[in-house]
Parts: sequence; C-alpha cells; structure tokens
Amino acid sequence: MKRQQLALFMGLSLSALSATTLSTTVLASQVSDPQAVFSQAYQSYLAAVKADENVQQTAKLAYTSGKAVYGESSDNTANLAINYAKAIKGYGNELNEQRFALYNEAHTILAANYGKQSIETIDALLGQANYTTSAYKAANFLEQVIDIAKTQNKPKFVADMKLEAASLLAKKFSSKKYREAKNYLEEADEYYQENLPENSLERIKADFLMASFAEGRKKYNQAIERLNRIVNVFDSNLNFDHSAELSAHSKLIGLYEKQGKSEEATKHCLAIAKMVPWKESQEQTPLYRVNPDYPLNKAKQGRSGSVAMEFEVDTAGFVKNVSILNSDGGVSFEKSAIKAVEQWRYAPKFEKGQPVSATSQVRLDFKINR
Repeated sequence: MKRQQLALFMGLSLSALSATTLSTTVLASQVSDPQAVFSQAYQSYLAAVKADENVQQTAKLAYTSGKAVYGESSDNTANLAINYAKAIKGYGNELNEQRFALYNEAHTILAANYGKQSIETIDALLGQANYTTSAYKAANFLEQVIDIAKTQNKPKFVADMKLEAASLLAKKFSSKKYREAKNYLEEADEYYQENLPENSLERIKADFLMASFAEGRKKYNQAIERLNRIVNVFDSNLNFDHSAELSAHSKLIGLYEKQGKSEEATKHCLAIAKMVPWKESQEQTPLYRVNPDYPLNKAKQGRSGSVAMEFEVDTAGFVKNVSILNSDGGVSFEKSAIKAVEQWRYAPKFEKGQPVSATSQVRLDFKINR
C-alpha cells in the first residue's frame, strides 16, 4: 500500500518535527501560491502543537489551506480534518456537530481511497462514535471499528478496540447501550487477564472500568477487589501515574463508606494524605461526601439558603466539631448541612510524617431548580 502524503498521517509524532511560526503578514503576501500558504500554515500548526498554544486556530488554517491544495478526496485532506477536529476546544452541541462533520468527511475520503474495512478508517470511525448524538449510530461505528480490528489478526488490538468501545459507550450512552458496553469490556478484560502482565496499563484501565460497572450494579465487593488490585500494582511500581493511584484510593474511600467500613476507608484517606500536601490557604476537597437533604418545609416554600461552616479534620480524616460561621435561610438549612458534612471524609494534614488534626471550611448552597 503506497502512501505519499507529506507526513500528514494519523499517528505521526508531531513532537518529532520542528517548525517555525511564520507571521500572517508573510502568509498574506504569498496568497497567490496555495502550496506555500499551506506549507506555512502547517508549520505554524506544528509549532502551535509543540507550544500548546493557538492549536485550534492553526489547525483550522492548515485544514482549509491544505484542502485547497490537495482537493476534497486526498488522504492529506482527511488527516488534516482529523487534526482540526481533535484541536477544537470547548463543549456544546454546535462544537460536537462540527467535530462530527470533520470526522465524517475524513471517513468518507479514507473509505473511498482504501475501502470501508480498511484500518485507515479507524480514527475517523472512533471520532464519529464519540461525537454523534445517536446511541444507535455510536454503537454501529464502534462495531465497524471492532470488525476492522479483527481483520488485522492481532488479538490485542481487538481487545484494545473493545475497551475503547466499552469506555465510550459507558461514558456517553450507558442508559441505552449498557449491555453492549459491558460485553465489550468483559471480553477485553478476559484477554488482558490471560495475556498481559498485572502491571500493564491496559489491565489497569480495564480494572477501573470493571470497578465502575460493578459499583453501578451495587456489587461493591467486586469493585473493591478491582480497585485494591490497582492500588497494589501502584505500591509495587513507583513509576506509575500519580493521578491514577489517587483516583483508585479515592474511589475505595467511597465504596468502603457505602458499606459502613470507615476503618478501611481511613487507610486510603491516609494514603492520599501522604501523597497530596495539605494546602493551608485553600478549602480542602472532600474525598467522600454525602449531599445534604433539602429541608422539606423550605422546598415547599421555594426558599433557597446557604450555610458556611468551619470544622476539624482529625488524624483519620473524619469531620469533627462543626460550627456555623454564617448562614442564610434558617435553622433547618444549618441542621441539614451539619448532618451531611459530619459524614464526609478528608485526607488529613501531615506534619513530619504524621497525621495531625487541622481546620477547614466549606459553604453549602441550597437552591431550588426552577
């Protein structure tokens, strides 16, 4: 399979390419030469990616100028469209529609050039699955991805695509595509457990998602088993991602509290406290929280309120000695706020390697959605 695309293919390591940012004045002066305009626009895009600044704007210019040079059916145009779609920042239906249209354009081009079952179409299919508003279409795109993966005779690649499909469906369409997501995840997890080492990134990702599914079904012991396995892997491999380990500990705190096993949760509060310094100038973030009940009498009256509190976080991360700093709306809001906060868990403050009690504050706002 021959490709002569001026280094615009998916998977290209942008960081390996050097680039020089050229001014828009130079671009304007050479507008009569589309190839020069594109070359400069693409170099600006590479420089923006490297600097992590103005990526969206430069990706758009590279896409529009590249399309003018290579035409509507070129692989280059397809991959520039994908670059632009990935560079778009922000949320909302309009932006998602824009991303979807770009991935759809790329898929149309690549499917025509290589065939609908070609591996070249996978990025575009995944993009369409991610940004469609239709659960049915998303599942269809992902099924195509997995079918293509199967043609490559690479079982791990198939498992990776199934994990990708499970993650996407669980995140965006869990209410409608729960069973499909669960099946893909279980199939990927089975392959990983049989073929990959315990500390592989793929097994860790699968464990996180398996724990999430188990928690959703209130099978807390299964979720705890998965997350504890992740923590043990981190304990044995100090080079792993810090944030992932924090996430595992944090999820375990919530699961143990739901089972009434506060002592088990404390171990993970302390583990997080050792990893994350106490920030004196900031309101501490709870590791486990219970939402306050809205006072029934205030709800009937359509009344809003707020409560600011100060409290002690003890050496085990429990909330003690809650006091009201100020409140608005009445005593019933205060009682509800205190009752909730007393159930929260925090990472305690550490001094000289030992947990100590410390003071924190929080404000809870009670509002009626109208």
